[in-house]
Amino acid sequence: MLVVDELKKNDPQLRLLALLLAGGFFVLITGLWWVQIVSAREYQNHLEMQAYRTIRMPAVRGKILDREGRVLAENRARYNLSLYFDDLNDEFTKEFERLRPVNVVTKGPPFWEFWSHAKTVQTNRTRLTQKQKDALMWQARYNVVNRITADVGHRLGQPLALDFKKFVFSYQQERAMPFTILTDLDGGQIARFQENFAGDLGANLVLQSVRSYPGGTTAAHLLGVLKQDDSSLDGEESFFNYRLPDYRGVTGVEGKFNSELHGRAGGVSVKVNSMGYRQSEDVDTPPVPGQNVTLTVDLDLQRAAEAALDAYSQQHHVNVNGAVVVMDVRNGDVLAMASSPTFDPNDFAQGISTEKYAKLQELQAEKNRATFENYAPGSIFKTVVALAALENGLNTAETYRVEADPTRPGKGCIWIGKRKIDDTAPPGDYNFKKALIHSSNAYFIHHGMIVGVPKIIRIGEEFHLGERTGLFANQETAGHLPSAAKVASRDWRDGDTANLCIGQGDVDVTPIQIAVMISAIANGGTVWRPRIVARIEPQDPATGGTATVFSGGRVWDRLTVHPRSLNILRDAMLDDVASSEGSGRDAAVPGLNIAAKTGTAQVQDDRNRLIGHNYWFASFAPYESPKYAVVVLVQSATEGGSGGSTCGPIAREVYQEILKKETAGKNLVAAK
Repeated sequence: MLVVDELKKNDPQLRLLALLLAGGFFVLITGLWWVQIVSAREYQNHLEMQAYRTIRMPAVRGKILDREGRVLAENRARYNLSLYFDDLNDEFTKEFERLRPVNVVTKGPPFWEFWSHAKTVQTNRTRLTQKQKDALMWQARYNVVNRITADVGHRLGQPLALDFKKFVFSYQQERAMPFTILTDLDGGQIARFQENFAGDLGANLVLQSVRSYPGGTTAAHLLGVLKQDDSSLDGEESFFNYRLPDYRGVTGVEGKFNSELHGRAGGVSVKVNSMGYRQSEDVDTPPVPGQNVTLTVDLDLQRAAEAALDAYSQQHHVNVNGAVVVMDVRNGDVLAMASSPTFDPNDFAQGISTEKYAKLQELQAEKNRATFENYAPGSIFKTVVALAALENGLNTAETYRVEADPTRPGKGCIWIGKRKIDDTAPPGDYNFKKALIHSSNAYFIHHGMIVGVPKIIRIGEEFHLGERTGLFANQETAGHLPSAAKVASRDWRDGDTANLCIGQGDVDVTPIQIAVMISAIANGGTVWRPRIVARIEPQDPATGGTATVFSGGRVWDRLTVHPRSLNILRDAMLDDVASSEGSGRDAAVPGLNIAAKTGTAQVQDDRNRLIGHNYWFASFAPYESPKYAVVVLVQSATEGGSGGSTCGPIAREVYQEILKKETAGKNLVAAK
């Protein structure tokens, strides 16, 4: 009331001050009304313009190298041709206006110009519903993108078609991301693009890192395959608005060491406007590159093994089912592991066609036959029987007469009860060495029956037959060796024992298991855990990361057999290749003493019908100072083969490469 009383006084200065204060309050209230009521929508739009979208950025995958540092798997730059929708916004609007229907109205002159015959034409926009506007805008966007796509394809000499559904999805869900219209441009296309599109609106080259295997099919089963998977690994940020293409290892080294090879993905924040278009971007977390993995594999031996399998396929006009394993008998390092049929891991990393994948499935080409298939060992299992017999006191000079087969002239046989078992060796007298190099079924069945199954099983268990080696989790079979309880049961018959003595019946192995077994025979009784990875280390040593070294020479077991028994067996295996009568003579390499045991096993279906054979060649060299074990397996549906004639030449090709490297002074010492 005091203020009012003062204002009633005739005081011009006071009244002026009051007017100024009232005007100020009016301005403040008006401004508040303008900001909160009139401009509310504008500020809301501005707020939406400041929205951020996060993008998962994959790390550069680590390389896979052979023991000498040669690249087996790496990354290469792939240039994709992409469009950014935000660059085309004005073009979308222009096309919308062009497509929008109009009404044309013709009018005569006004009544006061009755003498004139002139007419005017007026164009008016047709009034559209919101639904009609939206449909027309989609058509406008599609027309613009389709026109650019067709133009790019024409100039690059590669016709391109725009998938409408893909376009709609990308615009609705990934508007801030580049929209790819052509992937993996070659050098010529890149040059033509730069010449024809430099500075043009819309089209851009986007660099992408993709997995590459420079050797193609080389070591495919060892390296394994990738599948596209942009999900976050353990320890990575899990929420992203967008995810760029990434890989996950499925099999082989790529699968077993995926976390080390994969690295850690990073993140980018992209500021987008209310329409979802990209405005700017900031790197929140840079990707951490994956680590390099160095294998124990020697690329030269790997190529030689694969070339030998391929040569067999070409010679016999078949897709051979087979495997080759080369192992260092001194420490268990896997120097080569080949499987046939094979595949190109580039197809999986960069996109495989439905037709090609169906063909691979038909051939079961993805299966690593060195680890992931059970095979009857046939006569190579006679090495186990031989050691059991020698430990049981076998007199190697004593002969056993193989009976003639009355139904097969020139061939022997043995009778187990009323059952006749064929022998590929001719009838006659056989001592231990002669029986081994001729792979006499009758001889080893006879002495195996004397030794008894439990002792044979014990030797097999010391080799760890029937157990996985641990090279690749979920990508390796355990094989099969009958248990002591089973052979002691009433269901076990003499015929089962006879089958076991020649590697048939209740026993299955894998080539990697046989390589472990032969290595132990060669080195004097040490059973090594096979090693495939030597070390894992940072891609850039300057980052200061530490390397992880997987020590070689991990002892799995030691044979309890006497050294004399091993020496007798090795001596007989030497003659299997060196002797003109030996079943493995086709593997002989001048200048290299090779010891081996061949084998042939029948393959039967569920109805016990013969459907093929497993041919084996299990060997080591040099005999004087063993270093390398070479195991070859070939499956065949045809008659007429043998472990020596079928697999021996394949092993010879591998040994020739070994001798070449040894002669050149490149001793295959353990990878460091």
